[in-house]
Amino acid sequence: MDTPPPLVKRLRDHVRLAAACAFSTVAVLYTVLCLKLTDVDMSSDVVCGSGGCPRGLGPLALWALVAGLLAGGLWWSAVKGRGYRSAIGWLVAVTVGLVALWPGWLGFSWLRGPHMDLFSYQVPDGPGADKPLGSWAGHPDTGFVIRARADGVTGYNGEGRHGWGLPAPAGGAVCAMSGDTPSGTGLLTLTTAESTCGNRLVAVDVTSGKQLWTKDIPKLVGKPSAGGSLAVTATADAVLAHDLVTGAELWRSPLPAGAVAMEVAAGPDRVLLLARTDKDVELYALGARTGAVAWRFAMPVGSESPRIVSASPAAAVGAGRLLAFDDAGRPRAGSQAPYVPTTGAAAWLVAGDVLYAAVPEREKREVLAAFSLKDGRHLWTRAFEDDWRIRGLAADRTGRIAVVTEGGYTHLWHLDPGTGKPRGESTVLRGLPLGESFALYGRTFVNLDDDGRLPPIFDVTPTIGW
Repeated sequence: MDTPPPLVKRLRDHVRLAAACAFSTVAVLYTVLCLKLTDVDMSSDVVCGSGGCPRGLGPLALWALVAGLLAGGLWWSAVKGRGYRSAIGWLVAVTVGLVALWPGWLGFSWLRGPHMDLFSYQVPDGPGADKPLGSWAGHPDTGFVIRARADGVTGYNGEGRHGWGLPAPAGGAVCAMSGDTPSGTGLLTLTTAESTCGNRLVAVDVTSGKQLWTKDIPKLVGKPSAGGSLAVTATADAVLAHDLVTGAELWRSPLPAGAVAMEVAAGPDRVLLLARTDKDVELYALGARTGAVAWRFAMPVGSESPRIVSASPAAAVGAGRLLAFDDAGRPRAGSQAPYVPTTGAAAWLVAGDVLYAAVPEREKREVLAAFSLKDGRHLWTRAFEDDWRIRGLAADRTGRIAVVTEGGYTHLWHLDPGTGKPRGESTVLRGLPLGESFALYGRTFVNLDDDGRLPPIFDVTPTIGW
């Protein structure tokens, strides 16, 4: 058998030694990362519980084992060939081993997938804080987020700091707020010391906190609604529409005899009123310009109360069915399934002409379903893991649907609005002070729990490092 030249043998020995160091550093790195991954991502003593293992843990452990075995074989070969006796070989090997940490780390990041951690937060309100009523978001360019409580409304700027405050009247309270803020204007109903909730309607610029106009209106009922150019409220005996910009009263439509208003919703084309009458629950469509009744529809009533979904297009849910109406008030033919809940912790999002709703599937899990508000069709369904529940829905600046799910871990998904398919891998939200009720605006979470123990708002950022 031919003996290789001394130079070739030395080169082979140096390569074996360098490879042994490289695989050794990667094996050690992956072993440490496996331990760190279970320590960071798991909230219990069980490494892989009902929620599954930390994402990437299995492949990472496998690669750690493979790297360790390769390192062991290479070290045996290097020792047998006495390649470790060269100082130059050790210098090269240590350098290669350190350089190997970088591709090893990139491999770990790819296996683990995206994660987000807490970035900044507001100090919790503390025990005894008034109940949060809801939240708004300003224009995306401003980054403003607004959170309302019974004792006042607070605006936070793009850095999460207090931007403005609007306290409740002395001896009174904030009662309700509109769901939408068209043209950057939100509506509040307030109560003064002399009245029950509420008797005052206030229009607020959500960026500056400036009160644009105020109207004293006795016996307000439910939440106000801002839609198109209208500010609409219901009272004990009528539906009132004001100009959203000036506050001028545009029309007043009396309730039918014996009717009790439940909910109103305003849109560019019409106003919808849901009212309880002697015929159970009826849906009324009022003209946006005059308030005249255009049509009425007797809502089906099951175990859950009906709800308005949208005024334009006209849509509501009754007896677990989504009903989309044409201009004459006739329900359009649509899918009868899946069931759409209206009570409890049901997560809804209306974006454009589509309703996104968390719905139960075969009584074992929640799925996200999309429905057309133009014709009531069921567009698509997106299933997550069996024991995961949908915690929150939001529309992001790019038009994607942001979904927060919770199972063994909390994940943030971004779905294509047309198909429900994920755009990229989900992001693991790690150790966030997230309440049972919250709203999401970009990377800002607004807690709406009523015990004051959690930060009112906090921001998240992509994880750097572990």
